[in-house]
Formats: sequence, structure tokens, C-alpha cells
Amino acid sequence: MKSPALLTSSRIISDSPIEDFDIVLVDGRPLVVCADFSGRDAFSWDPVDDRWAVHPLDNPCGPNEDDMELDCLLSIGALVVDGRIVVGGGGYRQPFAQWDLQTGAVLTYARDEHGGVARTSTMELHGRPLFIAGDSSAGSPVRLWDPSQRDSLTEYEGEDWFAINYLAEPIDVCWHRDSIGGLASGMLGGRPVVISSGADACVMVRDVDDMTSVVQFDDAPVPAGGVGMIPVDGRMRVVAAGGTSVLLGDPDTGTWGECLEFPGDEVDPDEEGILCMDVGVVDGRPIAVTGAKDGTVCLWDLEGRSLLGAPITEHEDEVFAVRMTEVSNRAVALTAGRDRRIRVWDLDDLDQ
Repeated sequence: MKSPALLTSSRIISDSPIEDFDIVLVDGRPLVVCADFSGRDAFSWDPVDDRWAVHPLDNPCGPNEDDMELDCLLSIGALVVDGRIVVGGGGYRQPFAQWDLQTGAVLTYARDEHGGVARTSTMELHGRPLFIAGDSSAGSPVRLWDPSQRDSLTEYEGEDWFAINYLAEPIDVCWHRDSIGGLASGMLGGRPVVISSGADACVMVRDVDDMTSVVQFDDAPVPAGGVGMIPVDGRMRVVAAGGTSVLLGDPDTGTWGECLEFPGDEVDPDEEGILCMDVGVVDGRPIAVTGAKDGTVCLWDLEGRSLLGAPITEHEDEVFAVRMTEVSNRAVALTAGRDRRIRVWDLDDLDQ
């Protein structure tokens, strides 16, 4: 079985590696929204026209903090709200904040009492788009943010400063003992859920309607760098990836089952381990796409419990983010990382 073909490759217009990215649909076309390692701006890329743009963002630390600047936007998510693109995210030194991508205006300021952000994801809850953010600190919460809510500012007469008179507050979903490693969402038994993993080797599945625990996977064999949920062999499975393994878990029992191992007899997880994962269905087949520290990208057939083709080694260094989507009506995987390039891989015709 052949490896997926490279459809296109493009280099970010900044001087820094691509740290994270998300994808939104604008007029039916995908737009990639990126954060780079400098953490100061957002970038967008149109994969159809290969067009980049830089989006300067306002200071997220509050209107009274003139001496503070955005310097740690390393984890990013993007949503379309009322026809406008909203980005949310943060980094190890910066709590979660939200911006209007076009204007750079802050919609929700970073909260002083919150820790930094390790992971950002998005979900739709009963037709309402939401951000999911997981902290990087010890005692790490997972929070839901509603981008339709925003902080409200008041300018005090006779003063040269502003005050925030209304704060859009998040909802706590769950807490891990240590930094969040993976975030995803889905439907399980008709219930909208958030799946999260932490450095505590625990994977939680929480109902976000009533904020109760659905199932918890303890003692994961690896700290998961990515999580997801997808039907495999006709039954819903929780998927976690990290170290040298992709794991399938049974949400009915909270136990891990099959373990798919990274290729190679002597793989060092510290040097070559998995950093990121996304899951999806291509032509009726559930697959996972992973990116690793050594730049390797792998496609995993979750029903066949095997690799799809040979590992891809086009990236020169760490792959920090991967997403599955469609571009020009073709199923694709996008991968990006330290070499500053986004690569688009054709997932159609994998059996040919």
C-alpha cells in the first residue's frame, strides 16, 4: 500500500516555526489559522491559492497593562461567529484570550487568576461554536469559552484609562493533576462530550450538558499528545496517541485495548515520540494521523490495526500539529512544525 501523495507544501511568512494551527471554513473554502513560535501574531493561509497573511493582535493582558505585550500565543483555535473569524488561545506564560482575526481587537482578555494554555480546541454544542482550552499548569482545568460573549470596557471620564465592567466567564469541564496533553470533542451515546488527557496519564470523557463524568481511563501507558473519538468496527472508541503508541479505549468499560506501535525495533520516545494526532473517517475507514518529534508522519488504519503505507519523512524536524479536512473536495491531512512548512497530504485513493 502506497503512502499518501504530497499535494502541496507552503512556508509560513514569519521567521519562526509553526507551533499550532486550526482550520475554519470561509465561503465553503478552508482557511488555515496559525500560531508561530514567536507567539506575537496570528497567520492565515489559503491552501487553494497558496496565499498567506499576517494578523497583528492587540495586547490580551488588559487595557491597563500598557507595558505587557502578547508574547506567548503558542496554542490556537479558530471559529466563525456571525460571519467573522474569532481566534482563541494562549501559551505557557499566557492564559486564554480571544481576538477578532480581521481587526486584532481583543474580545476576551487573559485572566490573571488562570494558568497558561497548553492546548486549544473547538467544538459545536447544540449549534453553538465553543472554544475548549486546557491549562499548562499543575492542577490543570479544561474550560469552555463562548466566543459570542465578550468582555465589556468602560472609559472613565476625566481619566486616561479603561476598566473592564463585564467579564465573559468560562465553564470548567474537568481538572487534571498536570498539564493538558490532548483535547477533542464528539458525541457518545447521544451526549456531547469533551475528551481530555493530561500529563497525569489520565484520559477523561465528560458530558458537557451536565458536566458529569462519562468515563475515565486511568494509567494510560503513555502521556497522550493527542486524543479523539471515532467508531471502529461499529463501536465508538476513544483514541489516544503519545510516546510510540496509538491506543484504542472502550468507553463502556474505561479500559484500554489494542495498542498500535510506532514502526521500528528500537524507537526512543524521547527523541522520536508522537506529539500530535487527529482522527477521521476517509472513504468509510477510520484512520488516525500522527506527527512525531523526529518529523515522521504516520497514517494508522484503526480497524486493520496497521500503518497505511510507509511512514512519511518529508518534515525535517518536529511535527507540532496535524488536522484532517477537505480541500477542493479531496480528503487531506495537513501537517506542520519546526521546519516552518505546512504540507497537505492526499488521503483519497489510499488503497491504490
